[in-house]
Amino acid sequence: MVDRLLSASPRGLDEVHRSPLAVLWSTGEPENWSSGPRSGFLWWSQAGGLPQPHSWQDAAERRMAAGLVVDRRDAVLHTDALGLNELLVRPLGDALYFSARLDPLVRLDDAPLHMDWSAWANLLVMLTPLAEETPFREIRRLAPATAWRAGLGAGGPRAESFEPAWLSAGPGKPPAPEDMVDLIAARIPHRAGPVAIGLSGGWDSRLLASLAARRPGARLEAWTTSTDDGLDLDISHARAVAAALGLPHHVVVPGPEAWLEEHRVVWRRTEYQTMHHGWAMPYARAVHGLRAPLIDGCLGDGLLRRGGPAPGEDGAGAAGASAGERARAAIWRSLSGHFPRHPELWASGVGDALADLSLTAFHRVTRPVEGHHAMPVLARLLTRYRGIYSSPTRLLGPEAEVWLPFAGPDVVTAALGVPMSAREDHAYYRAMLGYGAPDVAALPSTNDPGDRPAPGPRRATTPAALAALTEDIAASEEARTLLGPRLLATLHDPEARARQARWSGPLYVLQWASMLARWRGEYGSRVSWEPFT
Repeated sequence: MVDRLLSASPRGLDEVHRSPLAVLWSTGEPENWSSGPRSGFLWWSQAGGLPQPHSWQDAAERRMAAGLVVDRRDAVLHTDALGLNELLVRPLGDALYFSARLDPLVRLDDAPLHMDWSAWANLLVMLTPLAEETPFREIRRLAPATAWRAGLGAGGPRAESFEPAWLSAGPGKPPAPEDMVDLIAARIPHRAGPVAIGLSGGWDSRLLASLAARRPGARLEAWTTSTDDGLDLDISHARAVAAALGLPHHVVVPGPEAWLEEHRVVWRRTEYQTMHHGWAMPYARAVHGLRAPLIDGCLGDGLLRRGGPAPGEDGAGAAGASAGERARAAIWRSLSGHFPRHPELWASGVGDALADLSLTAFHRVTRPVEGHHAMPVLARLLTRYRGIYSSPTRLLGPEAEVWLPFAGPDVVTAALGVPMSAREDHAYYRAMLGYGAPDVAALPSTNDPGDRPAPGPRRATTPAALAALTEDIAASEEARTLLGPRLLATLHDPEARARQARWSGPLYVLQWASMLARWRGEYGSRVSWEPFT
């Protein structure tokens, strides 16, 4: 099995640790630490330069890292305290095999695997599987703040978890906007030579660009692309920000059929675990060629803006549902607004069943943070942002070195102390911009309220792109059984395809069903199909 694991993994693996309890291979050199009898290895750390950890919990929370910790009697495999890093495990016999990628764990043996329908429901409804879910029931992702421990004479690995300190962060003494900006600035490494910034039309990237550009000797360049929303406001807004900051500005303009040419590459790179980022591969390839680190604003708006339902809004729930269940349902509804349940889009009962699976998983994931004053923020981080985080790790990385200042543990802790009331009308974030990015704070952004122009053509909805989606679905009997008459008509009728693609809901369903069909084509010989009921 180890030979299979290694042969299915990326080339260039080196053995970095071997002991009676654990073996670790890596394509890079993990950070090594020691504390008394313990020693450990860290990867994907978001907080370099801090004192060495003294336990796996310390490494997961204060370094926001995954890793392996060993001493004379135990070995512990852990993920980070937010569960953002991709650490996947498959128990077999008395061993636990782990990888940063799904495919090597699929190839461990020839035993049949099984679909996780909850994961596939959340791929559509939440745009990514939740918590421990993956498309395969036998392969699990380490959930936030969890670990597996193996001990001499302990009878096989066992799971354990802890509660990160930031869950107790209250709004009693929130950080001032100026203090928050200073924390974020401290998370941007000092590096001689050129540095790139991914500059969108929003606030996160302009704040980071302003903080990085003001450093003495800074050699900062801005890079922007089209997010294929039919508006391209990111490009026009980013151009104004770059000009105000005096930054060289490079714009990656994908070709007219870029979505068609790249979406399957994105699905394979993200291993069919997110519906985000179909537009991003041309930009990612440009970043791969930079030979300079890239600053990315991932997590910023998720941490510091309100999001979620309006104050006091209740979600639908079963009779007798508690206030906590209704609040969670309201957040789920706000995050799943793109998901259509119109009966003509689905085979009988399928749309409602997918929604039920997703809501059940959402309750399970968010119940532990019920009662936290910033529960809507934590709900976003634990659900939708899992998929968003795959852009810096799976598309921009590993080829590029990506800096994520908002993912620093001290930034996360401070942000979770900001009261929800201070986030109303983005007042707190606007104050941050006024302090940290005064030259560009008032420039137009994609966060501004007001009417937007009617969207133009999108690369994801060209006739060729839609035809590719429906060809995948038409070739998969399993995918076809999930769809209703309105979408089945698109399989052979170009005009019906064009009509349905005018709305985001049916388009998401076609993309999801196509992804499912492609996944079945790749793994169908290993995965038994279980009819969805």
